[in-house]
Amino acid sequence: MTWSTRGIFKKSDQATPDSSVRGILLQQVSKRLGHAQVLNQINLEVKQGECAVLVGRNGSGKSTLLRMLAGILLPDTGSIHRILKGSERYAVDGLPRLPFTSGEYLWEMGRIRGIRPEVLRGRIRELSELLYLDTAIDQKLPLLSKGTLQKVNLIQALLPGPGGLLLLDEPLSGLDIPAQEAVVSLLGEWKGEGTCIVTACHEPLLIERLADQVIVLKKGSVLRYWSREDILQAGEPVVYIRSLTRTGVDLADDPFKSQPGVLSLVRNTSLGNAKFWVWDWRVVQQSTDDVLRMILASGGSVVSVQQEESQLHMESLLEGQHPAVHTSRGGVTESVNLSSSMDDAGGEAQ
Repeated sequence: MTWSTRGIFKKSDQATPDSSVRGILLQQVSKRLGHAQVLNQINLEVKQGECAVLVGRNGSGKSTLLRMLAGILLPDTGSIHRILKGSERYAVDGLPRLPFTSGEYLWEMGRIRGIRPEVLRGRIRELSELLYLDTAIDQKLPLLSKGTLQKVNLIQALLPGPGGLLLLDEPLSGLDIPAQEAVVSLLGEWKGEGTCIVTACHEPLLIERLADQVIVLKKGSVLRYWSREDILQAGEPVVYIRSLTRTGVDLADDPFKSQPGVLSLVRNTSLGNAKFWVWDWRVVQQSTDDVLRMILASGGSVVSVQQEESQLHMESLLEGQHPAVHTSRGGVTESVNLSSSMDDAGGEAQ
């Protein structure tokens, strides 16, 4: 389900995003660290209001590329151009366990960025509530779990608000499901307000909802570029709903089964009793809220809503295959009907 984050950092001066405006442009960027060629002739363009997702196995160069975009590392060859309004923010993969409480750390980071005290206080409160930081705001960083530390890491990067360039290294790693949903919903809204987002991430949740392009890295080189259209061909995520009705109320009849987004609706005869019937639904992610409202409006009740099942095949994606292609354990390749050609939408990088 989609989480509402409206009201976070209300601003009257937000510019309307222009997708034709270039945010960042990398041309033939290469980097060596020691004796290792970490990045090799990387080309990348991300415009205002777009999200680019870097995927690849450990050692593929994702974190190095993010550090170069953040200005922490300089390219050996090639060029990086930035045409952006607003600040540049970076959430590293793993926040150091500094000897501060979460609140102290966030306050100092906000003041370093020049955020006024009265504004900063409100932003820390709003983001802490959004990510369920709770009492951890007063705990020392070395005492926090990995997931809670990641929440603090994300909050410090989000403090300046929407706009500019946002660099995130595995932002959903270690987060609980509600926090993941909240982060993805907020990033979606900020992307719509013109924020340029580049992130290394392997969670299908973020890729399916936010990615305008996916860059597959392998041993420092671009193996494949995939577009938003390629991601959509994998199909929408599926959500499983279990509901109850009074005995005799048959949901298998219209209009329930023909509701847009309902993939299947069956009565679970192994459950229930003389008073209630149990129904199992499979619906596409975007129709979840409509289906839930329909169940409640009909006098039924919702027993459970299970996390969506991604239709992306990440293992195949990491190997450079189309997001809608899945290689089974037996080595047989299963695929959907791909309308776009490999040369046009997802061909091998030149």
